[in-house]
Amino acid sequence: MALGSVIAAILLTVTKLSVGYATNSLGILSEALHSSIDLIAAGMTLYAVRAAAVPPDKEHMYGHEKIESLSALIETLLLVITCAWIVYEAINRLFFHPAEVELGIIAILVMAFSIVIDLTRSRALHRIAIEYKSQALEADAIHFSTDLLSSTAVIVGILFTMAGFGAFDSIAALCVAAITAVVAYRLWRRSAHTLIDGAPAGITERVISEAAKVEGIHSVERVRVRESGAVTFIDVTVLIDKTIPLEQGHRLTELVEARVREAVPGSDIVVHAEPSCLDYTSLEGRIREAVADLPDILSVHSIASIESAAGRQIGLHMETNGDISLERAHAAASALEKRVMDMDKNISAVIIHIEPACCHAFQGEEAELAERQICDTMGQLIGLFPEVLSYGEIRVHRVNGRLRVSMCCLFEPHLSVIRAHEIVDQIEKHIHARHSDVDAVIIHIEPED
Repeated sequence: MALGSVIAAILLTVTKLSVGYATNSLGILSEALHSSIDLIAAGMTLYAVRAAAVPPDKEHMYGHEKIESLSALIETLLLVITCAWIVYEAINRLFFHPAEVELGIIAILVMAFSIVIDLTRSRALHRIAIEYKSQALEADAIHFSTDLLSSTAVIVGILFTMAGFGAFDSIAALCVAAITAVVAYRLWRRSAHTLIDGAPAGITERVISEAAKVEGIHSVERVRVRESGAVTFIDVTVLIDKTIPLEQGHRLTELVEARVREAVPGSDIVVHAEPSCLDYTSLEGRIREAVADLPDILSVHSIASIESAAGRQIGLHMETNGDISLERAHAAASALEKRVMDMDKNISAVIIHIEPACCHAFQGEEAELAERQICDTMGQLIGLFPEVLSYGEIRVHRVNGRLRVSMCCLFEPHLSVIRAHEIVDQIEKHIHARHSDVDAVIIHIEPED
């Protein structure tokens, strides 16, 4: 098809040049120059299509398809030069050196013949360009389709000139220049976008959607897309559970490849899987293990995970020796933060609360009256919580004018820790509400033997 386009361009160029020089019509000469650019472009397209078909080699591992985009960019430069010459000559004839134009039926027949040829090859090239995703052929198809407009403008100019309005020949040439400028801009935008690895519109969202549909894919972390001729190169990074076997993880990447290839035909896909700690219980255990060889961290507690659109945020309390400097404690917290971040690529932030680990010794005295009052209160509360089978070992001490209460509660052995803790919280709140001088309540939970 590219060879046929070259032959057609040669025929049109020679015909238009002959008639243009014979009639001195700037409109026809502009079209002749336009067709000569078509001839050069068709020759470049023929070369580019053949060069792009060469398989990848050691120096061009992604293939040679971008030669087509480079060809379209050079064609843009030729169109700009053509446009500039047409505008210059038209303005010169309109305002400075008017020219005599001798037009007749031959001129109209030549332009009509040009329209038929351009229409035929534009449709054929457009069909083949879509089938093979060839930018070079698509550039030619767009070019020849706009030639129909410029040829029509020249015919209108010929008719007005023959009717006695000589300026319309130059006006028709300016119309050809305007159409040429539009074509040049469209070709430049498309070819430049491809040469700088611009992502095709909508493909990134389609890839993320298809990859996320695969069961076992936790999230899609990164997608990179670029086009090179008929091939769309796609790189995808997905997060999978780090506990699954390697073979199963590889199978998940193959499923992602299959879905994306179906959504984007002709694509070259690379799927990279990164391990992610999806089980929070497992993550909490690994965080506790991470402090084993950090001497300035004595323990961690109150570990919490918050999931959001921005990722997973981990919050925790870090206990350290209260006598060390803040700078040293912060360094230990930073080391722990880095370790936690490395555990799961989906973690976006780690917030660590630093607190001293120490056991304060208080001077206190037994408060027998207060202890009997707390016993009476527990006797009233026990009926509110049937899960509490019994209670005892109530001790009340007065420390610095405030009461500290401790006791033991027995629960059904099969009751969950979460439920037992909820009940204990409620008991503590009731005691605080009824005894305003109570500073702290410590309840030991035990299963009944």
